[in-house]
Amino acid sequence: MAGLNKNEGIWLVSYCQIELEGCRQGDSIPGAPMSSLCAIPPKVDRPIIPVRTSDNLEWPTKASCEMNVSEWKLALQRANLLPEYNDVLKGFAEGFDQGIPSHTIGQKTKYYTPENHSSASQARLKITESIRKEIEAGRMFGPFTRQQFNQHFPFFRTSPLGAVVNGDGSLRPINNLSYPHSTTGIPSVNSFVNPDDFTTTWDDFNIVANFLRQTQEPILLALFDWEKAYRQIPTASDQWPYLMVRDFEDRIILNTMIAFGGVAGCGSFGQPADAWKKIMINKFDVITIFRWVDNNLFIKKASSTLTMEEVVERSNQLGVRTNNQKFSPFRVEQKYVGFIWNGEEKTVRLPDEKLEKRIGQIEEFLLAGAKFKYDQAEVLAGRLNHVTYIVPRLRCYLNSIYRWLSEWVDRFTTRAIPQDVEEDLVTWRETLISFEPMRLIANGDPTDIGWVGNASTGYGIGVLIGRKWAQFCLRSVDRLAVDLDEEQEEEQISRLETIAIRLGLLMLLQIGVTNSKTFIVWTDNTTTEGAVQKRKSKDRFVNEEWKVIQSILIQEQINLVAKRVTSKNNRADPLSRGDRTGHEDHCQILIDVPNDLTGLIYQET
Repeated sequence: MAGLNKNEGIWLVSYCQIELEGCRQGDSIPGAPMSSLCAIPPKVDRPIIPVRTSDNLEWPTKASCEMNVSEWKLALQRANLLPEYNDVLKGFAEGFDQGIPSHTIGQKTKYYTPENHSSASQARLKITESIRKEIEAGRMFGPFTRQQFNQHFPFFRTSPLGAVVNGDGSLRPINNLSYPHSTTGIPSVNSFVNPDDFTTTWDDFNIVANFLRQTQEPILLALFDWEKAYRQIPTASDQWPYLMVRDFEDRIILNTMIAFGGVAGCGSFGQPADAWKKIMINKFDVITIFRWVDNNLFIKKASSTLTMEEVVERSNQLGVRTNNQKFSPFRVEQKYVGFIWNGEEKTVRLPDEKLEKRIGQIEEFLLAGAKFKYDQAEVLAGRLNHVTYIVPRLRCYLNSIYRWLSEWVDRFTTRAIPQDVEEDLVTWRETLISFEPMRLIANGDPTDIGWVGNASTGYGIGVLIGRKWAQFCLRSVDRLAVDLDEEQEEEQISRLETIAIRLGLLMLLQIGVTNSKTFIVWTDNTTTEGAVQKRKSKDRFVNEEWKVIQSILIQEQINLVAKRVTSKNNRADPLSRGDRTGHEDHCQILIDVPNDLTGLIYQET
């Protein structure tokens, strides 16, 4: 070690071990040479776990598949789904490519096997039992030593096991193929994969809701959930070296099926799952089938005699078995993507127990003096965001929570909720306490009544509804400029344009409108258009204004759709600049300017 300081000497020894043997820990250490790529953990005295030699363990030579491939081929032919799904048959026979190229970590490194995440220990029994079952089923093989693996692969790697908390508090094991996230010189498995090469279909809330809106006859719903999902889909053998698993005894497991946590997983499973769905639609008397990962929602007419037992029997012939815990026969109501759908009344709601939980979680945040960690606030935001699918009017009451999260500097400190978050959570609680199932009624065609508005900071606001018109002059721009720089005139105009929506709505009510209608409002402002379409805005001023607009819409049972008009074709532009030329006096609409706006504008008469 002559001529080297202590740290350099350590790194020289570590580097030699890495190049000749392999990487275990995988965590970079500050000051490490770039060429070392990974670090060796400190030596720890622990018992050696005896393992059987590779001669006594089965070693797979090609992908195996539980599917009845010949039956799949016949079914695809009968449904005219070939050659569209030839890749599915090939994948069953040879394994599905996961988009991972041949690679190594370092020039001579034989393996990269980082420690599992500490969270994995929380689910140790569950993970260990799962690995045991997978080995017994022939989907995993091992355990092996690193040296035994190197007899078959010159280089292999594992990705850390871990566990995350589900919404119900249970633990879900994960395989973190995105690790390491930012370690210099060590790319993660997922970093190699292009997600665009593994797209799949997702029948989400909006797709099912739109279907029910357009369906007038009563329907029945049933559930079919793939029993093993990803674990029935084999991976190509040239991908195996990069999808290994390290167990709790520092041994290596060969995984031959799709890994949860891989970028390619959804697409690799989605292709056969989509093919299966189309086979079932072709075979049985169903209106359609919706799929979310491995969960399938069957839809049939109430008069249909089809039973799910027939579906299960046919699916078993293909090799696809159902999860008995998630299987459900045809009924009026079924749970799908976290919501209860009613095929007779055409409604959607949260399950009662989940609704009670959400109210209780909100009330925890409203306790006087309570403080919370970042991850607690983040979980609440995610859960409430899910609820906005059935209560879209509450979207604008989420922004304060996300703003609170964005201002969190140290995520390990606890913080009390800000006043605006408290106010919005009170609205959330009151709304959910009085919640009624969301009725999915077909949207009528929006009515174009010639409603268009415009704003300028030089004069004010102009609004036209057909030949009816109104002008509003600015008193001061001070309120518009809150939290904005002087040069941000465009943002000030966006705020004025949103106020123009409220004023136009009040004009519409003055004229007299029929409720339960949808009206088109034309605008040349992107922020205003986005607020109408998304029912919220990142701009705090605009979002607060939208809350007021929304309360009027709900009270009057009307809806708005924003459409874009170019600035040069905006008929309200002259009015917003003080020019009322061509507008007849008897067509002017006079309204009472809301009290909260009187300091900002007044109406020209």
